[in-house]
This record gives sequence, C-alpha cells and structure tokens, in this order.
Amino acid sequence: MGKKWLSIILVLVLALGLMPVAGAAADAGSTFSDMPDNWATEALESVVANGLLVGADGKIMPDSPLTRAQMATIIVRAFGAAQEADISAFWDVKSTDWFAGSIAKAYKMGVMLGYDGKMNPYDNITREQAFAVLARALKLSPATDFSKTFEDAGEISGWAKGEVYALVNAGYIQGANGKLNPKANISRAEFAQVMHNLIKQYISREGVYTEAVDGNIMVNAPGVSLKGVTVSGDLIIGDGVGDGEVILEDVTVTGRLVVRGGGENSIIIRGASNVANVVVARVDGVVRVFVEDGSEVEIVYIDDGSDDVIVEGVIGSLEIAADNVTVFATGASIDSAAITGAASRLIVGDASTVGTVNVTAPDADVDVEGVVGTITTSAANTNVTGAGEVGNITVQQGADGANIETPNSTITVDEGVQGVTAGGGTAVPGGETATNNNDGTGVVTPPTGGGGPAPVAVSAISVDKTTLYLDLGTNTSAKITATVSPGNATNKNVTW
Repeated sequence: MGKKWLSIILVLVLALGLMPVAGAAADAGSTFSDMPDNWATEALESVVANGLLVGADGKIMPDSPLTRAQMATIIVRAFGAAQEADISAFWDVKSTDWFAGSIAKAYKMGVMLGYDGKMNPYDNITREQAFAVLARALKLSPATDFSKTFEDAGEISGWAKGEVYALVNAGYIQGANGKLNPKANISRAEFAQVMHNLIKQYISREGVYTEAVDGNIMVNAPGVSLKGVTVSGDLIIGDGVGDGEVILEDVTVTGRLVVRGGGENSIIIRGASNVANVVVARVDGVVRVFVEDGSEVEIVYIDDGSDDVIVEGVIGSLEIAADNVTVFATGASIDSAAITGAASRLIVGDASTVGTVNVTAPDADVDVEGVVGTITTSAANTNVTGAGEVGNITVQQGADGANIETPNSTITVDEGVQGVTAGGGTAVPGGETATNNNDGTGVVTPPTGGGGPAPVAVSAISVDKTTLYLDLGTNTSAKITATVSPGNATNKNVTW
C-alpha cells in the first residue's frame, strides 16, 4: 500500500476518532488498548468521560498529532457551541466535510480565525496555535510578558505572543525542560492535558448543583442552578447555554465569571453570592447580568460584540470595552462606568444611578434617563443625551465635537477643545463653562465673580447728610444710611 493511501487512512481514522459515537461520552469507563499509564492518563480519561475525545477501533491514539479540524471539534464540544457562522469565504472547507459544522461554530465563537482565505483544516495544529485558541475561548486578556522564563520564548510568533503569555501567566501551561516548543505539533495527549488543566468540571445537563470540584467549572447547558458552592477558579457560562438561564444562589466565585452564553433572562446572581469579576463575552444575541439584593459584584467587563447587554442590580464598576455595543443599566446602582470601546452606548434607565462615567473611546453615546453624578470625556464626538440628571460634565483634550444635551448639566470645556455644543446646539468654546437650561434646549451662562445676584444698573445717586439715595429706575429706589464719625472741618469719615 502506497504512502499516499496510508496518509489518507490515518486522516480518516483520526477524524472518526473525533466524530460523535452513540454512548461513547457517557461510558467513562471505556478501555482503550493504547491508553498510557503516565502523566497524561488522568487528563485523557477526563476528556473521554466528558465527550471531548472519543477514539476509534478501541484506541485513543495519545501520541498522534492534532489537526486544526479536530481542534475545532474539541473546542465546540467543550463549550457546547451551536451557532454557525458563514465560512464560505474559506475555500478549503467544503459544506460536505465532516468538520464543516465545527469549523463554522469555532469561527462564530471567535476562537479560530483562519488566514489568507484558508482554515487549513487538515494541517497539524502547533502548540502556539492551540494556546492562542484556548486563550481566546477563555477570554484571557493578552499579556505583554511572561511570569516565568523559557529558553525558546523568542521562537513564539508575534501574532501569538499575547495569548501564549496570558495562558502561561494563568498557570495553565508549564512547558517542559525549560522550553515551550511553540512551533512543535501538539499531540492528542498534550492537548488533553491542557484541557484538563483548564476545566476540572463540566456541567452539561440542566438541574440544581450543590457540589463543585476545585478549579475552573464549565456550564455548557441551559437551566442550570448552582447553590451554596464555592468555585475556586473561573466559572464559565459556555456558548451552549444559548438564550437559556443560569442561576447562582449563595455562590462565591474566586476567579472570573465568564459569560459566553445566556439570554435576556440570565445570568441571575442572588442570595449571598460574591462574584468579583464578570466578563461578558457572548458573541451574538442579548444577555443580561442580574445582581439581586444581597449579592456582590465588583466588576462587570463587556468584552465582546454581543447585540445588547443588560446589567441590573448593585455593581461596583462597569467597563464597556467592546466596540459597537449597547449596554442598558436597568434598575442598576453602579459606582463607576467607563466606555473604552469605540461607538458603544450606555443607556442609564430612569430607575438607575451611576456615580461617574469616564469616556475614552470615540463616537460613544451616554443616554441618561436616570441619575449620573459626573461625566468626563477625552474622546471625540461624545454624545450625552436624555432627560435625566447629570451634575457636571468635563470635556477634556481630545473630546472635540462633544455634544451635551442633558438638562441643568454644568459643562466645563478645557482650553483648546473645539466643536463642543450644549443644549440647542449652542457652542461652548474651550476654556469656558456653561449650564444647560432645565429642559436641555439651551444654555444659561453662569454669573461671573462667584455667583450671587446679577448687578443692577443705577441711573442716579444723591446724598442728603447721612443718607445715600440710589435711583434704580422704573419708579424703584434704595437708600443706604451712613455712620459719620468726627473728622476735620472739611472731611468727615463716612462708613456706608
């Protein structure tokens, strides 16, 4: 048999080893003739038990390299992804290919991006490519450096550095013998170990769960409630939750709550729950984070281009880092908010309050129907509208073209800022301060000299002994009585 046919058969065997087999995922005790007894055994048994690797012909093939198509299949299974993107632009993936659906879902997830019009599904995936995919899936922020030293760190491709650094810094990748081997192919056993490092427990069926293992936990099905547990790592709401609901009741999450799935009635955090950091990363559709009375959420970070995000309840800080996202604060109490994603919008509902809003990305909208203490912008074309209450708005360098329409807001424009308008389109030049009138249709220039009543014109002054008469016109007059103290013959000391 020729080498060409051997290669084709090997590809088919590996492909079939990743295709669904009825009952295989449920049979955690399956025996594979080539299951190793080494560092990878526990990890391989875990991914088999959770349906990520299936094997074929009684073998798990631990040392075989993983292809990009197989990688996509495993990621989609792990996160429960169901939505597919249009991948017709990638000419090397046909609709009839066994992996076409997995590639389309992984592309929709934003974890496999392709290059130069190709997905290269049959290529072996390198370690750095696999690490980048996993970092994207977990929404790890790219890092600028390592927390440890590797001899071959210089071999990491420039495009992959941020994600590889992040995965290493989070403790998920250790390397071997002081090396990462970023350009080497990753084997099925090695990838199983990385997945086992990342996710310690998968919740794939609806129901109430009152126990949690140590480490990161993945919820990839709707209708799940966690009660009275502590998650000692990240809690990941996977894509498989879709528009469904996940409830956390009396739950403590020591790491991040990563929201990749959930609908407009999710995610509900109630009771004595304590979640330090929520990362909202649903790639499509509306998602809600509802913090009920008594629960504590310190940070909500909007990381991806979901259609809309709804935040409700008491939140420490909110950052809208994604571009072109609308965030509704509905019945919310937020200490501080920041808009760092371009062309994004924050809507503060009439029952919501926000202490401070800081805008650093261009073309942002802040629509206030509730109450905002202060807004500071250093970004061009910031638009502040609505009938709600905003106390003070500072327009800093870089915020050219800002428009402020909220009623009774005091607007201070830094020197050199141009094109700023207040209510009714009234220009507010750099270096000046103005206040919108009570319906936001015009401005009232505040009095100079520290306030107080405006000066009154005096048409005539007359003095009669110790009384000073002021004629104010319109049949109005005023008088001031003086106290006269002794002086010389021609001058008297008069105090008014």
